[in-house]
Amino acid sequence: MDLEILLWIRDSLHNPFTEAFFPAVSFLGNAGLIWLITAAVLLCVRRWRRVGVLLIAALAFTFVCNDLVIKPLVARPRPFLDHPELFLLIEPPSSWSFPSGHSASSFSAAAVLLWEGRRPWGIAALVLAALIAFSRAFLFVHYPSDILIGSLIGFALGSLCVLLARRFWPRHPIPAEKQE
Repeated sequence: MDLEILLWIRDSLHNPFTEAFFPAVSFLGNAGLIWLITAAVLLCVRRWRRVGVLLIAALAFTFVCNDLVIKPLVARPRPFLDHPELFLLIEPPSSWSFPSGHSASSFSAAAVLLWEGRRPWGIAALVLAALIAFSRAFLFVHYPSDILIGSLIGFALGSLCVLLARRFWPRHPIPAEKQE
């Protein structure tokens, strides 16, 4: 079924606009770029520093679990290697396919922003995470199942980081006169 979905994407969704749009969206997820930039901005504002720290912690935890543990254990080749009829619009990634690191890191970050940030941030992050995740199938560097499992792992690990922080690092309200 994975291959059938990729072939449908190739035959139905590829056009000049999407072939420019989705590589750019995917780039935002490279090495968690957009999420690290978001964390850096949050770290600069005292009121949101905790969210920035949790974002970095969740990204690190997700990277270790997803990319350093699960990917080498499963060692699934990428779709463009298994199916040469799928053409690449980006440089071929060198790591394994399952689970998707872009999806895992994006949904991990979205979980932190949803549960610890402001609700609109979380919703926007979920939308961006979904676009980044889909871009990986569109670009034929992941199977849909890689993306689905990566997204679930990421959201679960990001949520776990929030739960652990709430348990072991309770929030302390900042007095109104000290808020930036």
